[in-house]
Amino acid sequence: MKITAKQKDILDAAETEFLKHGLHNAVIDQIVENANVSKRTLYKYYRSKLDLFQAVLMQKYRAVGRAATIKYNKDQDFKIQLKNLILSEINTYQSVAYRDVAQMILRELMLSQDKAEKVFAQLPPTGASIAVWLDAAVRDGYIACSDVQMAAESLEAHIKAFAFYPQVFGLAALSEARSAQIADHLVDVICKAYDYAGA
Repeated sequence: MKITAKQKDILDAAETEFLKHGLHNAVIDQIVENANVSKRTLYKYYRSKLDLFQAVLMQKYRAVGRAATIKYNKDQDFKIQLKNLILSEINTYQSVAYRDVAQMILRELMLSQDKAEKVFAQLPPTGASIAVWLDAAVRDGYIACSDVQMAAESLEAHIKAFAFYPQVFGLAALSEARSAQIADHLVDVICKAYDYAGA
């Protein structure tokens, strides 16, 4: 959905305010001042501060460039493709844009579980792009899996355990070599868990 120039100004100003103060303490007056719009204009697009917060998160989420760009190709090596998919996910979780999303959501989880649940409900499902990829591999007979969505969520959880949660708590970002090592390990995990049929 295309947004207007005024909407972009509002979203950019809101992102700065939410990152700095969180949803609860963000001030609408400051957002409209920084966006150089009126409150009336802001509320024309967003009914509440929570709606605006959700819109900012969706903008950030799209900006991350999810691994859906990694398309399954039956004519390419399965393991190499899976490794590239995992590396793409690792890069996603290591990105500044994704950390911004996580920072805003985690802050709201600590302050208001109800609001955080409403926010989560608007975001794309976890593992969605991985599930599409794995489903194509199952249909081609490379792996055997009765619950692709569960497999995708499990793989995503493993990736987050290595590439996201440690960094949330202040550890350094992964090196390229460490990322490749993790990806190779997870490829082996998937192949063993789902009866990889290739060489």
